[in-house]
Amino acid sequence: MALRQTIERIYSLFPEVAPPKTPLTLRQKLMWTGVALVIFFIMGYIRPWGLSSAANEQLSFFSLVLASQLGSIISAGIGPIVLASIILQLFVGSGIIQLDLSNPDDRAYFTGLQKLLAVVLAFFEAYVYSRSYLVAVPGFEWLVILQVALGSIALMYLDELVMKWGLGSGISLFIAGGVARSMFVRLAGPEGSVLAELWSALSTGALAQAIVPLWIILATVIVFFFVVYAEGIHVEIPITWARARGAGGRYPVKLLYLSNIPVILAAAIFANVQLLAYLAKDVPYLSTVLGQYEQIPTGNGGYRYELVGGLAYYLRPPSALLEKLVTTFATGTPYPGLLMDLVHAFIYIVLLTLTAVFFGKLWLELSGMGPRQIAEQLVRSGFTVPGFRRDPRVVEKVLERYIPVVAVLGSAFVGLLAAFTDVFGGLTSGMGILLAVSIVYRYYELLMREQLLEQHPQVAKVLG
Repeated sequence: MALRQTIERIYSLFPEVAPPKTPLTLRQKLMWTGVALVIFFIMGYIRPWGLSSAANEQLSFFSLVLASQLGSIISAGIGPIVLASIILQLFVGSGIIQLDLSNPDDRAYFTGLQKLLAVVLAFFEAYVYSRSYLVAVPGFEWLVILQVALGSIALMYLDELVMKWGLGSGISLFIAGGVARSMFVRLAGPEGSVLAELWSALSTGALAQAIVPLWIILATVIVFFFVVYAEGIHVEIPITWARARGAGGRYPVKLLYLSNIPVILAAAIFANVQLLAYLAKDVPYLSTVLGQYEQIPTGNGGYRYELVGGLAYYLRPPSALLEKLVTTFATGTPYPGLLMDLVHAFIYIVLLTLTAVFFGKLWLELSGMGPRQIAEQLVRSGFTVPGFRRDPRVVEKVLERYIPVVAVLGSAFVGLLAAFTDVFGGLTSGMGILLAVSIVYRYYELLMREQLLEQHPQVAKVLG
């Protein structure tokens, strides 16, 4: 108990975003959401003082799903926030930390503890990221670490600002914004854009070279429609409302029941393994298991590290696999190392899918979306399943036939779709496209709901 009181005193010293004193209109919420997004974009272009322009881009693959911009003050992005949430959810779910999240005091303690842990992890990840860059001013590494850590802490408060004053979650907003920016630059940016590559190939008659940019655009469109279509797939469980003399209805369990959470958590774990592997690259034995790096000369007297083996190697998709496949088919000669890249791709797809399924099952129970919690909510609201007693245990058994199965299938679907796009190409990473489409769809639903509640205030009273 003394430890809890000490922790409460520590995080009580942290500043907090005050909630609005009066309910905000939809226009005001949109304004604050836009302000947070603009600040996020600006922070992505601020380079920490003392950092060299030469940087290691080894971790750039995960920058989108962690809403980070490598080489800026938000190099660590939302990584510390997501990792702090994962750690505490695991501790609470396993009983290591005894908390009842339905209790307001315990919930407030959990939120404060998560904020405190996120600050600690922000400095740790800032240290790891600073190690992957060249510090231009020797002796000022601590200043680079401080700037990057403060960048992640600022994102934490922007997330809090969006949740209290804006719409949805700041974390989701920053991910979608970062992915949208990356997709636009990749599609029509000033350097090496997909449209420029496509036009160059078509204007010179090199149809084989046009396959890659065409596929990149097509793959992005395919993933977009797959996710939107999957949003409409659901299982309907019949329910009745006792207060309305048994009036019937349906409780929908969507295929994407857990939304994009399993992929976000899987990406966070993959990214942190990458960080640990890079940090331990010079440690004997540990570097062999986590990640093996080679020094590659850059031509200007410097060098960069390239990941060539270990666990972290298989937690990244093989580079340029699509181009290698196209070259093989066009020339009829197997590209050197193509077979190993295909094995690498298969292992990556399996690992990401299984990790997404694992976190999907874990999140189902820890987030209050499991059969037991939903059954209790339904019975509390006066609902039951036709033909069964109005008992949470009975309703739970009915829901157990559907919710866990659908949650696992949905987690496997998003993991497989993200991994496939990562391997075979898109305007950005598969995880990035998947997350952006899902987040935009969620914002569309949220906007429709907010608009309905603003036009019909009586509906808000019914929904609570």
